[in-house]
Amino acid sequence: MTKVGVPLALPTLYERVKWIYPLLFDEIVVRSTPPLREVMARHPKVVHAISHAGTFGWIPAILVLLRVALMEGGQDRKALGIFHRGLYRWALSRWVLRVVFQSTEPPTFARVIQAFKEGPINDVAVFPEGDNCVLGDVYEIRPFRSPKFIELAIAVGAPILVTVHRGSEEWGKDFYIPSWMLRWVRQIEPAFVRPLMKNPVLNLPARLTRIPKFSLRSVLYFPRLSYDQLSSRPRERWFQLHEEAQRVKMLMEALLNDMPYV
Repeated sequence: MTKVGVPLALPTLYERVKWIYPLLFDEIVVRSTPPLREVMARHPKVVHAISHAGTFGWIPAILVLLRVALMEGGQDRKALGIFHRGLYRWALSRWVLRVVFQSTEPPTFARVIQAFKEGPINDVAVFPEGDNCVLGDVYEIRPFRSPKFIELAIAVGAPILVTVHRGSEEWGKDFYIPSWMLRWVRQIEPAFVRPLMKNPVLNLPARLTRIPKFSLRSVLYFPRLSYDQLSSRPRERWFQLHEEAQRVKMLMEALLNDMPYV
C-alpha cells in the first residue's frame, strides 16, 4: 500500500485539517443529487471525479467534500486521493499531499486498481483535468488528461460522483507566455506547447485568499461501459474509456454552467 498512499479514515483526515475551515471559508453551499448520505449508504465504493478550477482549486473542493461526508454519516469510510504527478512538483501541494494524505509519490494505475478492489478503501478522489487546469479559462472545464478513472470505476463496479465547484478561481492568475519561452515550456511539459501556440496564457497559482462563498455541486453517474466490454487492444480500449469520459466531461460542463459565478 505504500505505493498508493495510505487509506485514511475520514475522521482522521478531518482532524488534520479542521483548523483550516474558519480561516478559508465564509460560506459553503453544497448540493448533491442524490444526497451524499444516500450515496454513501447505498454504495460501499465510490469514485469521485472532481473539477479542478486552477492549480490549487482541488484543495477547497476536497475540504468541503470531507466535511459534508462526515456530516452525512461517513465516519466509517476510508478514502484515497489520486493526484496528478504535476502536483508533486509544487512545494505547497507536495507538502499537503505528504502531510495530509501521506502520499509521497504518484502511484501506478495497476496498484490503485488493486488497492481499490482488495483494500479497505471506500472512496477514491480523482481530478480528470490534471495539469490541463492551467491552460485556458479556469472558469471552464478543461480537457481531461486521462480517461483512466473510468476504468477504475468499472473495474470494481463503483458509480462516479461527479463534482464541480466555484469560488477558488481567483487563487490563480493568467500569465502571458511569449513565443520565445515555448522552448523552455517544451523541456518542462511538452504537452503544453501546442495549446499555448493557440492561446499563449498559463493560469498559475498567485495567492491563497479567503473564499467568501464556495459552491459545490455533485451528481451520481453510472458508467454505461462495463469492465467485460473493454477491448484487450490498448488503442481500442483507450477510445472506449475516452468516449465514456467525454460523457462525464459533458455532465461537468452542464453542472458548472448551471452554477452562478461567486
